[in-house]
Amino acid sequence: MINSKHKKAFSMITAIFVIVIMASITSMIMSVTAKTIKATTAQYQKEQATLLARSYTELAIFYALYYDRNTTNSCLEKITDHFGDTTAGYGVEINIKYIGNNSLLNGCNTSIDPSGGISNLNATWSDNSGGFYNTISLIIDTYISYKDFDDPQNRNVTFHRRTLQKL
Repeated sequence: MINSKHKKAFSMITAIFVIVIMASITSMIMSVTAKTIKATTAQYQKEQATLLARSYTELAIFYALYYDRNTTNSCLEKITDHFGDTTAGYGVEINIKYIGNNSLLNGCNTSIDPSGGISNLNATWSDNSGGFYNTISLIIDTYISYKDFDDPQNRNVTFHRRTLQKL
């Protein structure tokens, strides 16, 4: 016959064993949940930066098209802005470079001017009659920077988008 003291001791060992197993499962679930939250937050921030880069690139194209170069005698080359909260928002920096025929832009310095000594490219460059020679294009570099919520060192993450736009 089993002693009643042994029954109580066996029940105590079983209860401790069940508590240890439940604590292990709970800690594993908490760990997976924390990793999922970090991944979701990072994905959200990157998607937000991607959408902001697209929107600000379109805004830069709009500004460059309607920028009054005749009165300012210069071209729009840089746009800076901040989106959202001052501490956890997104910093925006846009650099615009012009490519094409320098004479079509009043006071702008283009990065590549076909009349400035580039030769043997093709007929549309050398005969100055049409094609790319009579166009202006923009290279728009959009940088979106933000603080990573889950980074213990509080570093910035920068998303870059480059766009070539023919005007």
